[in-house]
Amino acid sequence: MTTNGILKEVKKLFNVFYIQSSPCREMCNAVKCWKWDISQLISRQPDPVAKYAVLVLNRTISQNQDFIKNFWNNALLRVTVDGGTIHWNTFFNKLPSADQEVMKLPELVTGDFDSITEDVLQKFKKKGCKICHTPNQDHTDFTKAVMEVNKYCKTNNTELDHVVAICQSSGRVDQILGNIQTLFLVKENHLLNSNTKVYILSDDSISWLLCPGDHVISIPEETRKHKKAWCSLVPIGEACMNVTTSGLKWNLDHEPLQYGVLVSTSNTFDGSEQVKIKCSHTLLWSMRIPSVAG
Repeated sequence: MTTNGILKEVKKLFNVFYIQSSPCREMCNAVKCWKWDISQLISRQPDPVAKYAVLVLNRTISQNQDFIKNFWNNALLRVTVDGGTIHWNTFFNKLPSADQEVMKLPELVTGDFDSITEDVLQKFKKKGCKICHTPNQDHTDFTKAVMEVNKYCKTNNTELDHVVAICQSSGRVDQILGNIQTLFLVKENHLLNSNTKVYILSDDSISWLLCPGDHVISIPEETRKHKKAWCSLVPIGEACMNVTTSGLKWNLDHEPLQYGVLVSTSNTFDGSEQVKIKCSHTLLWSMRIPSVAG
């Protein structure tokens, strides 16, 4: 056997070791295959069967106005988070009066309230919205809002299929990383029902975590056929020692994703309706959704 052949065999054994021994794999119940289909969320008329909550974080709402109106009104639960309440109020005030009349109020207004003005807070309080002051500084307002969503679900005996946070991936890097940290805390600390999927919606892209195991992601036609389509697989917090994909323009075959080695950014699709991913460690998946762009 040649030296290259020996190295390939060692690499296979090395990858198998990581797949079988990863504690995160057991923690995320990686024996199951996760199936992801966001079409029921991002269409101009969201699927009425989908039970989801929408959280507006403290960033400008940049998405398409019609999309946001439908997405908000069709949600089972609507939450504005601290300064996000100001941004929601600004969005609302820009709507035509006919649209304002049919827009639903947030069920919850949460946060430590260091970014919201008193007049806006009182406005929503007088309208009957539940005000949840969460002053604890051990967690971000996003994380605390997820906790409040969980309390709401338990109190109202409700299960959610999805939780979508409307935010931005531009601006302060620490806040962007803090939002990703919340995605991890949801899984690690069981902040929501284990069947509830959590996403970050930023401008015209959507992101979520892929736990160790097998994933099948349905790719909307508008996404996979768009001339500026993109997607990415990024290891967060640790290296992902073994990744195999299909459905991408640049697929991976039992390869590691690791900062300083390889990170799959600016990837795209091969036209397939599905992308399949098998990963040994947690990855952050992101892709463009053109129809939600403002």
